[in-house]
Amino acid sequence: MPKPSKPNKHVIMIGAADGMGLWAARHWFAELDDVARVTLCDVEPLSDKALDALSNAPASIEYVRAEYSTSGLSLVDRKTIDSASNASVGCPELSKADLVVLAVPLSAIGVVMDGLNGHLATDAWLIDMSSAKTAPLAHMVKLAGPGVAVAGTHPLFGITGDSITDKTVALVPTQTDDGSLIRWLDGGLQRLGAITMNVTAERHDRYMLIAQTMTHFALMAFGDAVTSSLQGDESLEELRQFGTPPYLAMGAVTGRLLTQNHRLYASIQQTQGAKNIREVFAESAQRLADSFAEGSLDDIEVELDGLADRYGADELSISTRLSEELFRAGRVGPEDDLERSDS
Repeated sequence: MPKPSKPNKHVIMIGAADGMGLWAARHWFAELDDVARVTLCDVEPLSDKALDALSNAPASIEYVRAEYSTSGLSLVDRKTIDSASNASVGCPELSKADLVVLAVPLSAIGVVMDGLNGHLATDAWLIDMSSAKTAPLAHMVKLAGPGVAVAGTHPLFGITGDSITDKTVALVPTQTDDGSLIRWLDGGLQRLGAITMNVTAERHDRYMLIAQTMTHFALMAFGDAVTSSLQGDESLEELRQFGTPPYLAMGAVTGRLLTQNHRLYASIQQTQGAKNIREVFAESAQRLADSFAEGSLDDIEVELDGLADRYGADELSISTRLSEELFRAGRVGPEDDLERSDS
């Protein structure tokens, strides 16, 4: 039976003990009507919080420990987490998986692919969930094995809520897929109410340098500047009482970033092109600072007019509407999904 129409698919998710991998296992893959079994595979154990998050899934969910050796990746110490009526028994095998999902940091893609090399079935599907696409997908295609279809995915949202409805996922094809894998991913996500965006790896990575790498860097710089500006007995708590809507929004999103996985955010700052995009940001900030320091009010107004022109009327209108929706509540809490994260 062709894989797209095969019922009761088995999905193995590597690196899914926490973070986006854990969230996607429960609220994306376990919710698909043609997925019967989801196996979480990680070198780390599942926490009690993770176990609670996996309850009441339509598909059977299990955990196995990832064990790497010279012979590759082994799945050991199987533990049933949530057993549906059609639950499979026995330890899962990589060679029998319909879909393998890499939910590991960018820095671990190479190690995991070395472990998978030669272990996947010739008709298996392989996808990743990382924030960069060109380099990881090239490595996956090289080592996936003959007949394995490879594609990239990138959830463009933070780990919030218990549904993928109205959330956006980027889908990135490779030459190894005849279209069946991308169509299956696209169709499944749309049935769950998600928004999909098909894009090349190169275009994805260019936009993510701005939307993610530069934005994270700007927030880190903002947080550093704010805390460095406080003097004597001044505090962030008191500053918040004087907060304008823009400050509250930026302060909240910066605080949210600082409570999440620091190594993940560090890895994003090491992606290809990150150094150049930080230099663009720093040069723009310095140029504006110099212009404001040396120019008259008229000169500064001209600078802002030029920036508004580069944004364009349509984008300014959309930005105004979105910011008004954000500011209408008066405060922005850390639970709000204001920035998008990687897995």
